[in-house]
Amino acid sequence: MKSIAIIQDEHRSITAVIEGLRHLLAEIDAGRMAPDFALLTAMLRYMETFPERLHHPKEDAYLFARLRLRRPESAPLLDRLHAEHEQGRARFAALQAALEQYRADASAFQSFRERVERYSHFHWRHMRQEEDEVLPLAADALNDEDWSLIDAAFASNADPIVGVAATREFRALFRRIVSLVPPPLGVGPEPPEHK
Repeated sequence: MKSIAIIQDEHRSITAVIEGLRHLLAEIDAGRMAPDFALLTAMLRYMETFPERLHHPKEDAYLFARLRLRRPESAPLLDRLHAEHEQGRARFAALQAALEQYRADASAFQSFRERVERYSHFHWRHMRQEEDEVLPLAADALNDEDWSLIDAAFASNADPIVGVAATREFRALFRRIVSLVPPPLGVGPEPPEHK
């Protein structure tokens, strides 16, 4: 069941990037930071490359598929989470469009920030359901053969932040994100309300 830990680690990486993005936008909104479109673009590129194209499809194809076989009664939950993976792609496309609008017109900042907030809350709720409902159900229902297949699929993920095969560019991006994000997800400064 190595993939349970891998999925949880990947969720933490996704959360760290989203929280880094939220923190960056809060700093821009407060006037403490100028917009850094290269960083904003890199953060969105990570979210497109890893969660949307690799992580979610593997959850659908391996974890959810095996769980459907062993626990057919879980189908409504798995159908809903699969639909959220599809919705996530559409929400992400809207997020990219909002960033491009903001890049072209500074007055579009609040619209971009609102989309980021909605995307963040959507993903947080989604990941909580996976970790609180799907993973415990899978731990109880799946057998060694199932876990071997799922573990092999998730072990091959080349998460540019978590994975060993990280490129220099993504390691540098991760260091920059972590330095911006406050604890417990990063090592950046704590928000004023927590000091």
